[in-house]
Amino acid sequence: MLTTIKGLPPNVLAIEAVDRVRAEDYTSVLVPALEDILAKHSKARLLYVLGDSFDEFSIGAGWEDAKPGARHFTDFERVAVVTENEAIRAMVKAFGFAMPGEVRVYESDEFEDAKRWIAEARSQGGLDFEFDEEAGVLKLVFHDELDVEDFEKIAAVLDPYLEKNAQLNGLVLEVNEFPGWDSVSAFGSHFRFVRDHQARIRRIALVTDDRFLSIAPRIAKYFLRGEVRRFEPDHPEQARKWVSSA
Repeated sequence: MLTTIKGLPPNVLAIEAVDRVRAEDYTSVLVPALEDILAKHSKARLLYVLGDSFDEFSIGAGWEDAKPGARHFTDFERVAVVTENEAIRAMVKAFGFAMPGEVRVYESDEFEDAKRWIAEARSQGGLDFEFDEEAGVLKLVFHDELDVEDFEKIAAVLDPYLEKNAQLNGLVLEVNEFPGWDSVSAFGSHFRFVRDHQARIRRIALVTDDRFLSIAPRIAKYFLRGEVRRFEPDHPEQARKWVSSA
């Protein structure tokens, strides 16, 4: 069954799955609560806890689980999933990038961290950047879900440089866990930015210890022209040195 968790902001739907979850649990608990939030707020946040006594979903529940997400695909600002189930953790990490909002996965002993994150106010913009024009190196530091303005700010700095230079020597991406986008428009802006600029970036250094993001260089070589390499977070100077070297 599904039970609600109290004590969170009014734009947060906090749900715990206990024992066996059936289709009627979604129609009687999750869907009405979600639609009530969306009647009062432009975006909803979801904290989904699969408790220690959680057993399994029925086939009908799996279908009911998918329908609210499909119907309100662009309405989720943040989603936090708390579970010890490795299969579910892997699935959320693998497909979380497709959500317009930010998605994070927590273990059961990180429940308080999940509550804090799902309730905290958004910062302004999802990333910070530094541009060393002399070296031709751009550094991006990801800290929150990305919005359209993030890519406009980067383009305003990078495009004038590329009008005078053939390419950017290097791009350094510092990210603990990819935060996602705050809207479908932000996802589109990200896609267009990569499409329009990737051919003119010589090297890309990914500074992260996230296991999922660690495989990105192997995938990126099929889509990006520049060379991509991963570096550990405790050695950011190595990433900077590599993208700057001849």
